[in-house]
Amino acid sequence: MTDVIDAVLGAETAAKVATLRETRQVVKQHTQGTYDALFDGPAGQAFGPERLAAIAAHVATLAEAKKLAEHYAAKAGSAGTEADSNGDVKLAAALRHAARLTLAPVESTRDHINVLTSAGLTETDIVTVTQLVGFVNYQIRVLAGLSLIGAQR
Repeated sequence: MTDVIDAVLGAETAAKVATLRETRQVVKQHTQGTYDALFDGPAGQAFGPERLAAIAAHVATLAEAKKLAEHYAAKAGSAGTEADSNGDVKLAAALRHAARLTLAPVESTRDHINVLTSAGLTETDIVTVTQLVGFVNYQIRVLAGLSLIGAQR
Protein backbone atom coordinates (compact mmCIF):
# COMPACT_ATOMS: atom_id res chain seq x y z
CA MET A 1 0.00 0.00 0.00
CA THR A 2 1.34 3.44 -0.91
CA ASP A 3 1.52 5.82 2.02
CA VAL A 4 0.65 9.29 0.76
CA ILE A 5 2.34 11.10 3.63
CA ASP A 6 5.62 9.27 2.92
CA ALA A 7 5.25 9.86 -0.81
CA VAL A 8 4.71 13.59 -0.39
CA LEU A 9 7.52 13.88 2.17
CA GLY A 10 9.93 12.31 -0.30
CA ALA A 11 12.15 9.29 0.29
CA GLU A 12 14.88 11.07 2.25
CA THR A 13 12.61 12.81 4.76
CA ALA A 14 10.29 9.80 5.02
CA ALA A 15 13.29 7.63 5.96
CA LYS A 16 14.35 10.11 8.64
CA VAL A 17 10.93 10.05 10.32
CA ALA A 18 10.04 6.39 9.68
CA THR A 19 10.80 5.23 13.23
CA LEU A 20 8.74 8.06 14.67
CA ARG A 21 5.81 7.27 12.38
CA GLU A 22 5.95 3.59 13.28
CA THR A 23 5.48 4.45 16.97
CA ARG A 24 2.06 5.76 15.95
CA GLN A 25 1.16 2.96 13.56
CA VAL A 26 -2.57 3.31 14.22
CA VAL A 27 -2.47 7.01 13.31
CA LYS A 28 -0.49 6.18 10.17
CA GLN A 29 -2.99 3.47 9.17
CA HIS A 30 -6.04 5.63 9.82
CA THR A 31 -4.55 8.59 7.96
CA GLN A 32 -3.96 6.44 4.90
CA GLY A 33 -7.32 4.71 5.41
CA THR A 34 -9.11 8.05 5.33
CA TYR A 35 -7.32 8.97 2.11
CA ASP A 36 -8.26 5.63 0.57
CA ALA A 37 -11.89 5.97 1.65
CA LEU A 38 -12.17 9.44 0.14
CA PHE A 39 -10.51 8.64 -3.17
CA ASP A 40 -11.12 4.93 -3.68
CA GLY A 41 -14.42 4.47 -1.90
CA PRO A 42 -17.88 5.31 -3.18
CA ALA A 43 -17.99 8.98 -4.14
CA GLY A 44 -20.77 11.43 -3.45
CA GLN A 45 -23.30 11.93 -6.20
CA ALA A 46 -21.58 15.01 -7.63
CA PHE A 47 -17.91 14.22 -7.09
CA GLY A 48 -15.70 11.40 -8.26
CA PRO A 49 -12.02 10.97 -7.34
CA GLU A 50 -10.70 13.48 -9.91
CA ARG A 51 -13.02 16.27 -8.83
CA LEU A 52 -12.32 15.55 -5.16
CA ALA A 53 -8.61 15.74 -5.97
CA ALA A 54 -9.18 19.11 -7.66
CA ILE A 55 -10.78 20.38 -4.45
CA ALA A 56 -7.92 18.93 -2.38
CA ALA A 57 -5.35 20.59 -4.68
CA HIS A 58 -7.14 23.91 -4.20
CA VAL A 59 -7.03 23.56 -0.40
CA ALA A 60 -3.33 22.64 -0.44
CA THR A 61 -2.56 25.55 -2.78
CA LEU A 62 -4.39 28.00 -0.52
CA ALA A 63 -2.31 26.72 2.41
CA GLU A 64 0.88 27.00 0.35
CA ALA A 65 1.57 23.27 0.75
CA LYS A 66 3.29 22.97 -2.62
CA LYS A 67 4.18 19.25 -2.62
CA LEU A 68 0.73 18.21 -1.44
CA ALA A 69 -0.89 20.52 -4.00
CA GLU A 70 1.23 18.92 -6.73
CA HIS A 71 0.20 15.44 -5.55
CA TYR A 72 -3.49 16.31 -5.73
CA ALA A 73 -3.18 18.25 -9.00
CA ALA A 74 -1.65 15.18 -10.63
CA LYS A 75 -4.48 13.05 -9.24
CA ALA A 76 -7.08 15.58 -10.48
CA GLY A 77 -5.89 15.32 -14.05
CA SER A 78 -8.22 17.17 -16.39
CA ALA A 79 -10.72 18.02 -13.61
CA GLY A 80 -8.50 20.99 -12.74
CA THR A 81 -9.48 23.77 -10.39
CA GLU A 82 -10.67 26.40 -12.86
CA ALA A 83 -14.32 25.47 -12.41
CA ASP A 84 -15.67 28.95 -13.07
CA SER A 85 -14.09 29.08 -16.49
CA ASN A 86 -15.48 25.74 -17.65
CA GLY A 87 -18.98 26.16 -16.24
CA ASP A 88 -18.90 23.41 -13.60
CA VAL A 89 -21.29 25.04 -11.13
CA LYS A 90 -21.07 22.27 -8.52
CA LEU A 91 -17.28 22.19 -8.51
CA ALA A 92 -17.08 25.99 -8.43
CA ALA A 93 -19.38 26.06 -5.38
CA ALA A 94 -17.35 23.32 -3.70
CA LEU A 95 -14.10 25.22 -4.34
CA ARG A 96 -15.54 28.38 -2.76
CA HIS A 97 -16.73 26.31 0.21
CA ALA A 98 -13.27 24.73 0.54
CA ALA A 99 -11.59 28.14 0.46
CA ARG A 100 -13.91 29.51 3.13
CA LEU A 101 -13.36 26.52 5.42
CA THR A 102 -9.60 26.72 4.92
CA LEU A 103 -9.06 30.47 5.19
CA ALA A 104 -11.93 31.74 7.35
CA PRO A 105 -13.89 28.84 8.89
CA VAL A 106 -15.47 31.04 11.53
CA GLU A 107 -17.27 32.93 8.75
CA SER A 108 -19.17 29.84 7.54
CA THR A 109 -22.90 30.06 8.08
CA ARG A 110 -26.02 28.12 7.27
CA ASP A 111 -26.51 30.46 4.31
CA HIS A 112 -23.29 29.12 2.79
CA ILE A 113 -24.65 25.58 3.05
CA ASN A 114 -27.83 26.78 1.35
CA VAL A 115 -25.71 28.14 -1.53
CA LEU A 116 -24.18 24.67 -1.95
CA THR A 117 -27.62 23.10 -2.01
CA SER A 118 -28.79 25.68 -4.56
CA ALA A 119 -25.80 24.75 -6.75
CA GLY A 120 -27.10 21.18 -6.81
CA LEU A 121 -24.99 19.52 -4.11
CA THR A 122 -26.70 16.89 -1.99
CA GLU A 123 -26.21 16.54 1.76
CA THR A 124 -23.85 13.63 1.03
CA ASP A 125 -21.84 15.82 -1.36
CA ILE A 126 -21.59 18.62 1.19
CA VAL A 127 -20.48 16.27 3.96
CA THR A 128 -17.93 14.61 1.65
CA VAL A 129 -16.42 17.92 0.55
CA THR A 130 -16.34 19.24 4.12
CA GLN A 131 -14.65 16.06 5.37
CA LEU A 132 -12.15 16.30 2.52
CA VAL A 133 -11.27 19.89 3.41
CA GLY A 134 -10.72 18.95 7.05
CA PHE A 135 -8.62 15.96 6.06
CA VAL A 136 -6.39 17.91 3.66
CA ASN A 137 -5.81 20.57 6.33
CA TYR A 138 -4.85 17.74 8.72
CA GLN A 139 -2.43 16.34 6.12
CA ILE A 140 -0.87 19.79 5.73
CA ARG A 141 -0.15 19.97 9.46
CA VAL A 142 1.20 16.41 9.64
CA LEU A 143 3.48 17.06 6.67
CA ALA A 144 4.71 20.35 8.13
CA GLY A 145 5.53 18.73 11.46
CA LEU A 146 7.24 15.71 9.97
CA SER A 147 9.21 17.91 7.57
CA LEU A 148 10.51 20.00 10.47
CA ILE A 149 11.48 16.90 12.43
CA GLY A 150 13.12 15.36 9.37
CA ALA A 151 15.13 18.53 8.75
CA GLN A 152 16.61 18.28 12.24
CA ARG A 153 17.72 14.66 11.89
